[in-house]
Amino acid sequence: MDLMRLDNTRSGPAGAGRKPPSRRRGPEAGAILWPLAGVALLIAAWGGLAAFYPPILVPSPLQVLGELGRLALGGRLWPALTITVARLAFAFALGSALGIALGLAAGRSAVLEALLRPGMGVAAGVPPIAWIALALIWFGTGSPTPIVVALLVTLPVVFASTTAGVHAIDRDLLAMAQVFGLRGVALVRELYLPALAPHLLAGLATAATLTVRIGIMGEFLASDTGVGSAMALARTQLNTAQVVAWVLVALALLWLSEGLLLGPLARRAAAWRTEP
Repeated sequence: MDLMRLDNTRSGPAGAGRKPPSRRRGPEAGAILWPLAGVALLIAAWGGLAAFYPPILVPSPLQVLGELGRLALGGRLWPALTITVARLAFAFALGSALGIALGLAAGRSAVLEALLRPGMGVAAGVPPIAWIALALIWFGTGSPTPIVVALLVTLPVVFASTTAGVHAIDRDLLAMAQVFGLRGVALVRELYLPALAPHLLAGLATAATLTVRIGIMGEFLASDTGVGSAMALARTQLNTAQVVAWVLVALALLWLSEGLLLGPLARRAAAWRTEP
C-alpha cells in the first residue's frame, strides 16, 4: 500500500492527482563545465601563489601530486585510508542508527523528546575540540577517541532532523494508516520513511560531512594511525607538500561520502515517493 499516493487521491476527483507527462531533459553542459572551470581557476590561483612563496609555505600543485603518488606507491596511503574509512563508517552508522531510532521515538512522545533534548543540545553545543580533550582523558590515544568524537557530533544532527520530520507528518495521513491497520515496521516503511526522506537526507548529509571532518581532526590530535595521524606526522617533519596531499585525501573522502552514500539514499527516497 502506498499511503502517499492514497493521500493524493483524496484531495480531488479521479485523475486530479495524475502528473502531467514530464519532458525529457538531458544534462546541461553548464552544470558540468562551470564547476570544472571553478576547479581550474582554483588550481591556477594555487599555482600563482606557489610561484611567489617557497615550497615550505605553499607547495605547487605538481609537488603535491608527486607527494601523493609517492604515498600511494610507497604503501603508506592505503593502510591509513583503510583505518580512517573503517572508523568513520562505524561512527556514522552507529550515530545515524541511534539518531533515527531516538528521533522516531521522541517525535511520537513529547515526554521522551523533552527528556532527550537537553542531552542532545549538550552533545551538539560542546565544541569538538573539547570532546577530543575529554576523550583523550577517558580513552587515551587510539581508535576510540576519534570514533567517540565523530559519534557525538553525528548523533544530535540526525536526531534533530528525524524529530523535525516526524512533527511534519500529516496527522490525517497517520490516522488513515492506523485505520488500515498499519503498525510497527510496516508503519515505518509505508509512512514514516517516505515522509521523513527530505529531512533525513538533509540531516545525513550534514552528519556525513561532520563525521569526516571531526573524525580526521580526532585522528590528527589523538591517534597514531589513520589519515589525520599521517597528516600530523607530515606537519612535524615540515613536509608541507605531504600535508596538503593528505588534505586532498580528506577532501576525497568528503566527496565520496556524498557520491557513494547520499546519492543512492536520494534515489531510494525518490523511489519511495513514486512507486505505485
